[in-house]
Amino acid sequence: MWNQTDNGETIGTIGSESGEIIKDEEHSKGARLTLEKGGDIAPYSITSGVYGCFFHTIYLSTLEEGVNELYAMKAEISEFFDTETTSDEEHDWIMAFVGRH
Repeated sequence: MWNQTDNGETIGTIGSESGEIIKDEEHSKGARLTLEKGGDIAPYSITSGVYGCFFHTIYLSTLEEGVNELYAMKAEISEFFDTETTSDEEHDWIMAFVGRH
């Protein structure tokens, strides 16, 4: 299940890409997605991570792109948590996720 990180207290603060956090959610099984605007590299960025597996950042031009990517990532990460995988399958999933995003 996805919920706002720290009960929404991170919204409006500065994120890891030096932008303002506009969406910050954590999955109860151990993942986080943070959407920022106005960072150092691009107008929008999403930092994604599955705890203990990977962290990955993508850069986007528009808010619409950011929101679409955020929802796609949420769905893929949720599906990952709902599927039992071997360590090889987990590695393959991570590489595919990073390749898509």
